[in-house]
Amino acid sequence: MHIAHPAADTVAPARTGRAAGVRGAAMAVRKRCCARLSRRVLHAGAVALIVSIPFLLGLGWHHIQWMMAGQQEADHGRVAMSKLEAMLDQVHSTVDASLPLAAGDCVEVVDALRLKAATLPQARSLVLARDGMAYCSTLYGEIAVPIEATGLSDDAVTLVAGNEVAPDRPLLLYRLSRGPHEAVAVLDALHVRQSLQEGRESAWVVGAKRLERAGGIRVLSPDADAESRLVTSSRHPVAIAPDAGDEQAKHSRGPSSAAWLLMALAGMPMGYLFHRWTIRRRTLKREFQRAVRDGEFVPFYQPIVRCADRNWAGVEVLARWEHPGRGLLAPDRFMPHLEHSDFLLPMTAGLMSRAARELAGMLSLLPAGFHVAFNITPAHLSARWLPEHCRRFLAAFPPGRIALVLELTEREGVVPDADVLAVLDEVRRLGVRIALDDFGVGHSNLSHLQELHADRLKIDRGFVTRLPDPDGITPILRTILDLAERLDLDVVAEGVEIPAQADALARHGVAFLQGYLFARPLPASLLPGTLASRPPWFDDARGMLQPIDMRGKMTKQIAGGRKPAHGSVSLTEAE
Repeated sequence: MHIAHPAADTVAPARTGRAAGVRGAAMAVRKRCCARLSRRVLHAGAVALIVSIPFLLGLGWHHIQWMMAGQQEADHGRVAMSKLEAMLDQVHSTVDASLPLAAGDCVEVVDALRLKAATLPQARSLVLARDGMAYCSTLYGEIAVPIEATGLSDDAVTLVAGNEVAPDRPLLLYRLSRGPHEAVAVLDALHVRQSLQEGRESAWVVGAKRLERAGGIRVLSPDADAESRLVTSSRHPVAIAPDAGDEQAKHSRGPSSAAWLLMALAGMPMGYLFHRWTIRRRTLKREFQRAVRDGEFVPFYQPIVRCADRNWAGVEVLARWEHPGRGLLAPDRFMPHLEHSDFLLPMTAGLMSRAARELAGMLSLLPAGFHVAFNITPAHLSARWLPEHCRRFLAAFPPGRIALVLELTEREGVVPDADVLAVLDEVRRLGVRIALDDFGVGHSNLSHLQELHADRLKIDRGFVTRLPDPDGITPILRTILDLAERLDLDVVAEGVEIPAQADALARHGVAFLQGYLFARPLPASLLPGTLASRPPWFDDARGMLQPIDMRGKMTKQIAGGRKPAHGSVSLTEAE
């Protein structure tokens, strides 16, 4: 008979409980270890992700630069050569048209030669030669220089290191000959390259000479290594070596050790700065939108003086920004950004509307034909609303009381296509005059005068600041004034600051003057007081000034004016 022992019955459950406790404690430890490991893994992953952000940004930016460099290399050579060929075609046409003048004496043909030079904004001068002797120049008139002394080769296009006027500026010479007669166009090679290639300093190869990116000229040896990236012209002996290839080769090697370190140290600040930049762009757009909506762009008026009677002839309307937080801002603070936004046209419309209201309130001070000028860009000529706003502006005044002038500023150039010409025709039918602003620089030239049917030229202040010149009016300014007289165009000179400048310009036939000598840009509240008084002028005791023609002879009284050519309107006609 089996008898159970009490102690054995109590020991077995105790052992089982202890084992279960041990297993539970072990599982808890394992869970805590797994949780700790998971947290560490997540932390390490988060740290790795944060650390990788600068590298990803840097590598992405590096790859974008590599792709952009390759695309730029492919596009730049083709576009640059297309522009260069078009420019040389224009030079060829002008030089070819100048060849018949080489049969005449310099005194007889120099005016016609200067008129042809005015059609080439890139040309420094045109030169005529006969029997190997250069005898006539648009800059100096009659000369006597052997053609070999100029450094010309037998090629149509030649590079020379410079001349006595600018020995450190390489020149591009375009030469055509017909029998004993020759015509040569002299161009500033660096200026032409910069204007055609938008600041990209590519090397040029002209014949056996190479214009380096730094501006020096190197003679190529006959066995010189040919550049695989050289873009050659099919019409002229010139070639271009685009500079984007060097950038692409640099980026194809990958980032350097320093670049890796820089990406690690500067990646996050770069991302932050980029973020701030995008925020600023969005903020600037919102500010422009608010400024147009709330009328923060206000007109300021700079009066213009008529030389004939030394009285106020009109005003130019200039934009100012009454910023609620920064105060009154000048155009250079906002206009470069505004011109590349969608708010330039609404700003101009608001400016015209407000100027109409303000000027209508001082109508008694405005003489008949008082002209009001607004600056416009090629973008305005593509806007169909421009004629309607011109019509509304003129409707605010009695007929014939105001002469509206649109001053076309051509920083980017205007393409006179059918739409642009239609807008110009429509505003011209309203009696609006068209002026080319900053004539003599930028894209303004004789072809635009003919295509846009301009009524007025506005001389760039760069020509005015050089006055009074010890040698008198500079050759380029003399050519512009002579061109305006031949085409019966009114001329306005801006940037007049001293009486000697006003004196020189008035004596040479400039009809209107504008600048700080007479008045600064004024708000509407100060304009009536200025218009009610006579403008500051030089000594009245000297009497009415008389203009002189290009040969220095007294011709006619400024007060006599000129009659406008058929189909055009002059500012003096309405006044």
